[in-house]
Amino acid sequence: MFFPSRLHYFSHEINTEVKEVYWNAFIVNLALSITTLFEPIFLYGLGYSLVDILWFYCAVYLAYSVLVFAGGKVISWIGYKHAIFWSNIFYIIYWVMLYQLKFHPELFLIAPIYFALQKSFMWPAYHADIAKNSIKDQRGREVGLLFSLIQAASIVGPLLGGLISAFLGFKALFFVSSVLMLLSAYPLFRSSEIYTKHSFHFRNFWKILKTYPQNFFGYWGYAEDLMLMTLWPLYVFLAVPALLNVGLLVTVASFIAIVIMLYLGRFIDHQKKSHVLQIASIAYGLTWLVRQFAVGFPAVFVFDALTRTGKALLNVPMTALTYKLAGQGTANYAIAHAVFVEFSLSVGKVVTALLCIWILSATQNIYYAFIVAGGLTMFYGLLSSKKR
Repeated sequence: MFFPSRLHYFSHEINTEVKEVYWNAFIVNLALSITTLFEPIFLYGLGYSLVDILWFYCAVYLAYSVLVFAGGKVISWIGYKHAIFWSNIFYIIYWVMLYQLKFHPELFLIAPIYFALQKSFMWPAYHADIAKNSIKDQRGREVGLLFSLIQAASIVGPLLGGLISAFLGFKALFFVSSVLMLLSAYPLFRSSEIYTKHSFHFRNFWKILKTYPQNFFGYWGYAEDLMLMTLWPLYVFLAVPALLNVGLLVTVASFIAIVIMLYLGRFIDHQKKSHVLQIASIAYGLTWLVRQFAVGFPAVFVFDALTRTGKALLNVPMTALTYKLAGQGTANYAIAHAVFVEFSLSVGKVVTALLCIWILSATQNIYYAFIVAGGLTMFYGLLSSKKR
């Protein structure tokens, strides 16, 4: 068994639901890491500018900020596992539309909606499932292992994606990722859907927003994630203009962060998560502020390694804190909190995209966009379990 029922690393047996999410997360993130790095490069190759690409992702998160509420309702009806399955279907439709952009430019306006639908079904269900099934006193370790699996997938994925796109083309790239995305549903349904009757209510969402207003802005720290999806892959590609080399660089950089994630998970269970977040958010934000020094292959490699290590330092305590807050109430509360998180970060990404569009249009300087991302990344430090 890849996930034995007992590990010395854990205090208690890992819940079956969490194990299934682990398997699903590994396969899904393998599919994503094969493709996601190369999506903005694909759009750039079709002739879309940096500003156009940011508009594309701005549309994704604008649609997501609206659809996530409907997603929360549907998840309440069909259950977590079925919601994750349907999110995979929407992702495949999105990839098909993305590839067809070269033949049908009008899909530039439609594809973001399907990407937003994927997110609306996937992330609230994913967060609520782990929040309700993870074990309180080892939540940091469980999240640490989860992110280590994601990072392990990201070690293999970029190199595999670089090989496929360089030798077989983007059509094969999207096809392989689509097959993996379908296969990822199998672990979830090895056991039946354990469905606790619950409903998403907007009043619960509103109560959480009023109780933790600082966290609404704290999740704007995901500005850095938008940069990792858009401008940073393009910057790496322009600095290392070969798809295979881009994949190799990201693969090696990802390897550096994986051990840190496993250690940090255990460490976090014995620390105050908000303090770790405050320190990590400042340190990680600073790496974005000084990216003007990322010139040439060695410097780009160092900054990409710093990026992935910084995300490890942030993601484990931030996600552990998120699941702690989401898991402290009923199933109704968990799904409302998951919607709150996703709504907050999507608003933050829309704000980031609009700011960076304005900056790039006015200055044509990508470093200023990285500075914006660095400043907003420090917002992670606002995340706290303290009530207003």
